[in-house]
Amino acid sequence: MTAKAWQLNNFMERKTLQKEVILKGIGLHTGAPCTMVFRPSEQGHISFVRTDLNAAPIRAELGAVSSTMRGTNLSNGTALVHTAEHVLSTANAFGITDLVIAMDGPEPPVMDGSALEYAKAMLNAGFKPLGGSYPVLTLKNKIEYKDGNVSYAAEPSDKPKITFVFVRDHALVSRQEYTFELTPDNFLHLIAPARTFGFEEEIAFLRANGLAKGGTADNCVIIRKDKFSTALRFADEMARHKILDLLGDFKLMNAALGPVHISCTGGGHKNNVEFAKMLLKELGK
Repeated sequence: MTAKAWQLNNFMERKTLQKEVILKGIGLHTGAPCTMVFRPSEQGHISFVRTDLNAAPIRAELGAVSSTMRGTNLSNGTALVHTAEHVLSTANAFGITDLVIAMDGPEPPVMDGSALEYAKAMLNAGFKPLGGSYPVLTLKNKIEYKDGNVSYAAEPSDKPKITFVFVRDHALVSRQEYTFELTPDNFLHLIAPARTFGFEEEIAFLRANGLAKGGTADNCVIIRKDKFSTALRFADEMARHKILDLLGDFKLMNAALGPVHISCTGGGHKNNVEFAKMLLKELGK
């Protein structure tokens, strides 16, 4: 593996929204109410602003990741945003490079547990080209990462693609595999609707650790011993939601995915972030 394995030798035009758009609801893990405003920006990056705090904005970047337990949380030392990945996934898929996400609470509204309402809101706001350039990651050589039974690989491709293999010792979801070609339209219809999920036996542990306070049957698929809490939107909804999460975590690299194929087996937020850091290290960033 060499320092030239990845190259930032492509650029795309920067993009923001045409107008502000507002979403309201409660956070999945904190259960706290939040009004979230997507605001057009030309600052050169995406940032979260806690309007309920007298604190500096939190830049959406890998260095701001403070924890990855059941979500990707960002902090600048004085302010914290929980579960940023669904919003960032949507921005990634739509090519949004400049955005202020203003929040009067600690966590984006979970909505229905997917990114669909975020996607609809951004589409409703419309997009505004900004000129300038935003880096696009391209790949010359295959890069691999392993952590126990978790594995990632990135290799050259003709277009941006992600394959996720979800494996669990459970009769209903023992193995799901889905390959996704990254386009805005594909994201809107094939990935954004995939909801967050959890296993019934995990709920007590999560709540004992201050998590899933806002989780309900309306915003989370609960996998019970022999049935789901609600009808699935896709037969492989768990694998698709994992791709949604990965897109959000990879947005923290501040570079778009170029013609590369990312494949992952068994990964989650912690390993998404570690693999993204590995890729940036290869770039010398």
